[in-house]
Amino acid sequence: MGIITNIQSLRGMGIYADRSARSPSLQFRRYNLIYGFNGSGKSTLSRIFASLEAGKPHPKLPTGGTFEVTLDDGSAFGCPINSVGLEQRLLVFNSDYIEQNLQWGVGRANPVFYIGADQAEAANELTKVESDIIQTEAKREAASATQKAAEKTFANYKRDRAKSVASRLHLGSRKYEAPALVKDYNTWKDDDRSVLTDDELKTAEDTCRLEEPMPRLETMSFDKATIETAYRFIADVCGQSLATVALDEVQQYPDMLLWLKHGYEYHEAHGIADCLLCGNVISVERRALLAAALDDRIDQFVTRLNKTAERLRGLIASSTQMASLIPALDDLVTELRAGFRNVRNDVLKDALLLAKQLGTLQTVLSAKLERPATPADMKDVAAEADVLATAERLAVGVAAVNKAIAAHNQAVIDFTKHKELAETSIRRHFIVDCRDDYAKMAEDLVDATDKVTVEAENVSALREKARQLRQQIRTHGPAAGVINKLIAAYLGHSELTINPVDDGYELLRHGTPITGVPSEGEKTAIAISYFLSSIEADNRKLKDVIVVVDDPVSSLDTKALNFACSLVRSRLEKAAQVFIFTHNLQCMNEFKKAWKGRARPPDGKDPTAKFLFIDVTISEGQLRRSSTIIEMSKLLREYDSEYHFLFSHVLRFAEQPDAYDDHGYMIPNVIRRVLDVFLAFKCPGGGGLPGQLDKLCVDYPELDREQLAALERLVQVESHSDNIDDLLSFSTMTLEETRGAAAALFDTIEKVDPKHLERLKKLCR
Repeated sequence: MGIITNIQSLRGMGIYADRSARSPSLQFRRYNLIYGFNGSGKSTLSRIFASLEAGKPHPKLPTGGTFEVTLDDGSAFGCPINSVGLEQRLLVFNSDYIEQNLQWGVGRANPVFYIGADQAEAANELTKVESDIIQTEAKREAASATQKAAEKTFANYKRDRAKSVASRLHLGSRKYEAPALVKDYNTWKDDDRSVLTDDELKTAEDTCRLEEPMPRLETMSFDKATIETAYRFIADVCGQSLATVALDEVQQYPDMLLWLKHGYEYHEAHGIADCLLCGNVISVERRALLAAALDDRIDQFVTRLNKTAERLRGLIASSTQMASLIPALDDLVTELRAGFRNVRNDVLKDALLLAKQLGTLQTVLSAKLERPATPADMKDVAAEADVLATAERLAVGVAAVNKAIAAHNQAVIDFTKHKELAETSIRRHFIVDCRDDYAKMAEDLVDATDKVTVEAENVSALREKARQLRQQIRTHGPAAGVINKLIAAYLGHSELTINPVDDGYELLRHGTPITGVPSEGEKTAIAISYFLSSIEADNRKLKDVIVVVDDPVSSLDTKALNFACSLVRSRLEKAAQVFIFTHNLQCMNEFKKAWKGRARPPDGKDPTAKFLFIDVTISEGQLRRSSTIIEMSKLLREYDSEYHFLFSHVLRFAEQPDAYDDHGYMIPNVIRRVLDVFLAFKCPGGGGLPGQLDKLCVDYPELDREQLAALERLVQVESHSDNIDDLLSFSTMTLEETRGAAAALFDTIEKVDPKHLERLKKLCR
């Protein structure tokens, strides 16, 4: 079974600084010793592990805090996520455990359940069920990993697909994200319409790009009846002649009609009696004949021809101008352009053809104007049927153009709705295009989720079966004997015992229920013995469990402390993993001596023990203390006294007077402890620090008594700091006073024992 290797993440856990995947790994080993002063956060750390023991966040942890630990088999557990899985493997001894299981005031203890000897068959079945739980839990974790992978794949697909759709919608400040894609899928997953063509998609996208509506367009006009009427009229006029003119010359030479009429009118207008051409006199009879033949009908006919020619020019011009009146493709909204292209080309083609066909009439009409008395030659004139067919096609084409213009103008009027329809068509297109892949991924996720549910139900069922088996076969009577043996060995007598009763144990002294509260030493003996006896309860195996012990030696004298450490260490030797938290220097030394070879094994073997320290600092600009678990300093690891370690803090503080010191808040207490240890060695015999300073001045008269005033002030202010446990408390001394005390300390040591100071500095550096 795996062991815990790291606290991968930590957030919002009181005094502790946050940890993340980027934080250095703590590299926990099989045996782990974590040393920290009082108030550094050991209780919080023990409650983190207790949360994994309970499968839920510990009620005394900060609300909203999260953490995750990783094991060497790659698994991870934490709170509030993945909190279940280590309940049968983790056991935590701390003040909360004692409070929950031992009621000193009433002399009672909760039961510790052992498997009864007469329930071997049920015990074997329980062992099998617990093995099945491990295997089924592995299946559940595998199913959960598959589900997470499917969930991630599906989420990435929806995000990327939504991003692709959004790029086509050109939404500006608006967004189209995965939730919108899911909603669209539910809307169009059964839509039986096909996807857009490439042209349709481009058209819709161009519409979405528009920020404001396009200009409206004017419709075109064309009357095919006008063309039909004009053609027939012109053809009829061109085919007429002035056969009614009663002049032989005109009958014989019709092209001379206008020349003859103009000559006659000139002679009459100028009163010329003789013919200017031949010189003969124009007789009265001849004048009368000419006047009768060349009357107003000729002028009217010629005028009619001129008006017809002007009308024909207008029709040709209007046909030719259609090319400039018909809208360009880019003038229309995009969805009309593809269908409008051919219509536009056909209209242009027929308009030019009609102009050309009408041009053949214009040629004949021009000739008719020159020779009105002569019927025109119509052989080169476009056939009436061809002209009318062209006009018919042109009328249909212009109607189609006007229909497109009307649709365009309506789209302009309904611009917002039109743009929404384009967006909708694009969204529907991409849903229809991807729905098979979407449905497959959704189905895979549902299948994976169902698999997790099934395996979770299987695990739950097995856990319930295991609970029922334990209830069936466990008894707390045998545990009493184990606990009593441990208490007797611990105390060296059998006066204090526990006796099983229906719902737990009662505490006895000399076989009689105790009165009053046990001594602190007796409490510790009972608590440790009770805890150690519970490790293999409920069919647990020592080789499988992870044991966390927080300060197992509270309120013990030296002899009892050594025994307690030895007892805990020996009983937990074969556990899968052990964590010891302590603020007691002697306790730390006991475990440190026992595990030192395992922390630094010879021959390059992998270490199986780890020594760590909870470092408490106040960063520059901050007001709150912050704890971080770090490698234990060599000065703590290699020496039984804290003297070297504390001296190194004072040395760093003194040698960097202008730099901010993260540990500056505790330096007055540290100076006090260093001075205490130094004077205890140099001035043995007690008398307190003030008396020791006086004695030192007598032995070393070169000491500056005024300078020692800084140390005397320190002694007065920090008189409570008689124990290393108090180092994390705040001092009332100012920074200047603290620097003065540090300088006085070093000056005193240098004058009293310069070699000692020199070697200490070398050691610390």
